[in-house]
Amino acid sequence: MQTIGYVRKLVETHFSSAFKFGVVGVITAVIYFFVMWLASSILNFVYILAVSAAYFVSTLFHYLANRYFTFSAQAGRHSWQLARYMVLWFVNYVFTILVVGISVELFGFSAYLGVCAAVVVTVFVGYFLSRYWIFKIRDVDI
Repeated sequence: MQTIGYVRKLVETHFSSAFKFGVVGVITAVIYFFVMWLASSILNFVYILAVSAAYFVSTLFHYLANRYFTFSAQAGRHSWQLARYMVLWFVNYVFTILVVGISVELFGFSAYLGVCAAVVVTVFVGYFLSRYWIFKIRDVDI
């Protein structure tokens, strides 16, 4: 019976953190697309600079919201979490720029569509690396 309680708690914890990660992701996407629109439409940045500006601004929010809200990881060492997040950030940024560049230059799609395509992969990678490496919710804590 103790195993069933443990499994239930594990599933609830996964669901809770995944749901919160999704909420943070939606807000992050709104920030991202607003900054991208502002940079490209109002400030007339070329699409690579607009994507980059949006990425920088939105990921700052993403990191802080996930640290404090999604994973409640304030007790963890901020410097280690930030260093690990920067690795994830860099990998996802390079991937995003490549996908957007291919989408625009090779297929003639809009940069917005390229960003959406990149998000499909980066959201899953981001959740699992955030949960198990950056903010590390251990099963013993459950």
